[in-house]
Amino acid sequence: MNTANLSISHMLISFLLMAIILLIDLQLPLGVAGGVPYVTVVLASLWFQNKGYVIASAIICTILTLIGLYFSPEGGEIWKVITNRVLAIFAIWVTAILAINWEITRKKILLIEHKTEKENEKKEIYKATMHGALHITNNLLNQLKLVEMEIENHKNFDKEILIMFNGMLLEASDLLTKLSSVEDIEAEKIIQSVYPE
Repeated sequence: MNTANLSISHMLISFLLMAIILLIDLQLPLGVAGGVPYVTVVLASLWFQNKGYVIASAIICTILTLIGLYFSPEGGEIWKVITNRVLAIFAIWVTAILAINWEITRKKILLIEHKTEKENEKKEIYKATMHGALHITNNLLNQLKLVEMEIENHKNFDKEILIMFNGMLLEASDLLTKLSSVEDIEAEKIIQSVYPE
């Protein structure tokens, strides 16, 4: 069932629920809290995942509660009748406010989950790139070690250049270690790992 059909189904269920509650309310004598069941309609409006529907449901249910006050059979003391209707409207709107807050919180949680997922993807890409770069660079360093061994075998080669060459190999290895240990995948942190202040 697609989203449009699902929304229409939910809307029909909400209207059917409102109609049933109104019919029951119109049969009950005044003084019975006939408007309180409209809270279920407000809660059902959460199906739409849209605070506009929650507000619309609360408004319609408030109007139906007042209609029930006007058209229900006589009964009960007037102050109790009015108090019951005010409490029913209060319950409807408290439920609506809580439903709206829940929807806002749900959307924030979804946004945080989406951002976390993107951050994790970014970290995985960075780690895969680093793994590839480390593999290539380690192969290069190992090949340079072979060059170093050949240099050592040539007695006429300048020893200072060999010391400088060893220093470059150590520095490259140290920088690779620092770069691969970066936890926060941010451009600034990556640059600082290779070019510390």
